[in-house]
Amino acid sequence: MKLTQMLSADQLEIGMYVAQLDRPWLETPFLFQGFYIRDSDEIQEIKSYCEHVYVSCDSLSSDCRSETTAEGTVPDGTVATVPDKKRFSIRSLFKRGKSLEPDRDIEQTNVIYDDTTSLKNEIKTASGIHKQAIVTVQGVMDNLKKSGNLQVGQLESAVTPMVDSVLRNPAALACLIRMQTKNDYLYHHSLASSVWATILGRQIGLGRADLDVIALGAMLLDVGKTQVPDEILMKPNKLDEGQRRLMQRHVQFGLDILDKAGNVDTRVLDMVAHHHERYNGTGYPAHLKGNDIPVFGRIAGIVDAYDAMITLRPYAKLLSSYDALRKLRVLADVEFQAEIVDQFTKAIGAFPTGTLVELNTGEIAIVTKQNRIRRLRPEVMLIMDSKKQMLAEFRVLDLNEETVTQLGEHSLWIERGLPPGEHGIDPTEFYLN
Repeated sequence: MKLTQMLSADQLEIGMYVAQLDRPWLETPFLFQGFYIRDSDEIQEIKSYCEHVYVSCDSLSSDCRSETTAEGTVPDGTVATVPDKKRFSIRSLFKRGKSLEPDRDIEQTNVIYDDTTSLKNEIKTASGIHKQAIVTVQGVMDNLKKSGNLQVGQLESAVTPMVDSVLRNPAALACLIRMQTKNDYLYHHSLASSVWATILGRQIGLGRADLDVIALGAMLLDVGKTQVPDEILMKPNKLDEGQRRLMQRHVQFGLDILDKAGNVDTRVLDMVAHHHERYNGTGYPAHLKGNDIPVFGRIAGIVDAYDAMITLRPYAKLLSSYDALRKLRVLADVEFQAEIVDQFTKAIGAFPTGTLVELNTGEIAIVTKQNRIRRLRPEVMLIMDSKKQMLAEFRVLDLNEETVTQLGEHSLWIERGLPPGEHGIDPTEFYLN
């Protein structure tokens, strides 16, 4: 059994594996219980929260290594590698406040879903579903701009096969969404938000009928932006006060469009109405707070914010999935409910299957399989060497088992996530061929 040694935060070095903190993990912005220190910024972040931490002895340099004592060591993974054994219940989301009406509850919950197809098999099916969904969403939105009428039934026809695919294997559509051409942010965001919401709904055990609702609601979050001038939507710098107020009116525009369409599930309306409300009351348009925000509205806010952060926009910096999830974690129980952020993090994964990553050696890899215990140590397939040359033969590595690099250096870890298309690589090609 591997041991960990207690070190002062001042003794930390890049490359060490932090297995335990001197405080609960949920009191910090660190995404997962156990991680390798990648840079000096992470050391400073640890120092701002902790006086000391427990570091895996295997990751200590010879200068830092010392004899351990019974009081100074804990078994590696006693906190860092034990997965949650309690099944999350969405009903727990209703126990934090008194303002929810009974009819906001969800009838069928705690469904446990298992993957029924491999990523390689599902991505071929999901590719066709994704292409058809793009055509449908673009056609519906273009028609809405011209006629003012929203064809909800056509969107529902696109949602059903998407939900089916996510239930079979959520990684397939997630991978395709990340590679989706982002020439039109509105169309991309509609599809992506729908996929992220469905993946989250699957994680928390929503029944099939609720998954269809949440997928449709997320697809319609920004439908009101079809009524906002393009020069405001695509403005590359900060909006002035008048433009900001007009942009915020997209929420009401969306509700007006849905009201005109008629016969729309009230939970879809909740998502559109409240996806910009924030848990601490700083959102808009009604400045609702805590559980005054319907649960589907709280879910909508998280998926909307996450996709915005990982998507290139004229006025905002693109974040990796890992950094976006870290930002959500910092905002947990500030702008977003912590329990939902936690479940979303587990559903998405810091380095999701199919994403492109760079290792600390400079090598480029594609994540091929999640490690559900040590989520920063997935299985990857090496495709480029440290000089960014394509390898003649690809090699699969389980980072949870790789403790030394090929050069005999101490450890191997993911240095950073890369945007799709970096180095001319489309990760989906490795699954579609």
